[in-house]
Amino acid sequence: MSTLISIDPSNSLRTKIYLMAAGVCLVLSAGSLLSSQSFMAATGLLFAGLLYGNSRLLQKSGEKRPPMILSHVMVFCLMLVTLASVTHFPGQAEHWSYILPLIAYLIYPLRLATALTAGYSVAFAIAIIVFYHGPEKPQLFFIYLLSLVVTLAFVYLREIKEKQLQPLRRTDNLTLALTRECLQQDLHREIQRCEREGTSLSVLALSLDEKTLRQSRPDDKDGLLHRMGRLLHENLRLFDTYYRYESAEIIILLPYTSSRAAARKAYQLRQKIREQLSSRELDVTASVGLATLNVGDTPASMIESARKALGHAQSRGSNQTRTFVALEESQ
Repeated sequence: MSTLISIDPSNSLRTKIYLMAAGVCLVLSAGSLLSSQSFMAATGLLFAGLLYGNSRLLQKSGEKRPPMILSHVMVFCLMLVTLASVTHFPGQAEHWSYILPLIAYLIYPLRLATALTAGYSVAFAIAIIVFYHGPEKPQLFFIYLLSLVVTLAFVYLREIKEKQLQPLRRTDNLTLALTRECLQQDLHREIQRCEREGTSLSVLALSLDEKTLRQSRPDDKDGLLHRMGRLLHENLRLFDTYYRYESAEIIILLPYTSSRAAARKAYQLRQKIREQLSSRELDVTASVGLATLNVGDTPASMIESARKALGHAQSRGSNQTRTFVALEESQ
């Protein structure tokens, strides 16, 4: 289909990275054990286990977003180990503190990572000043500051790049749908083409039902939206396009499609969503509102009609399709 796809690093690639990092930690643990550094050996073994556990979670999660519990544990353990090394085991693992800001900004959102890094930096500085008495004290302090500054510089440059690219980005990363900003222009072009050629055009407003969203945890909801986006990508035609309009609402443009054919497509999509996205714990359903191009319609009026039909479909219960024409006739 014509939707542009932005590809995030796959869980398969991340799994390999975790396994490689776990292997490095095992080698580090073995070398520390041979050097009679028991604290370092235990630390390396601990992180090897956490990294391996993360790789297993990624393998089991498939296309879903994996649980974050082991990532939280890994960051907490890294903070605890480095602070313990400064206060009780000098010369062991305090140098691991250099990578903590980078890991925090890789795992967590910007604000949370900033708060976590700031709190840790204060605690690390106090621990060095009060408890650390080794000859590397000034070097440890200034190298940590240098690593922190470099990390913040990379984060700043990343944020600047994101803001610069935002106007050019046409695809929503989570659902693989085109962004809402593209919808008006693309629909206007389709309406002009249909009026010029005398063909049909239908618009679907599809959304996961409220019952499904209420029963889903935030991480599960993101996973559902991602899988729903992939399902739409696989079940629409090459010249159909779909757009993320609201959090869990998708607008689908169906050129050369009459109202009856669009209703059949809506039914097929609802069935596939229920069959492929449901699990033992959660019955996933979606409802659809349908509007077909009429004389005098504009992009705004077609979207509004489809969304009104969607709202009426959801008010009648879950897993429903409602057309705007039928809605007008019933009023």
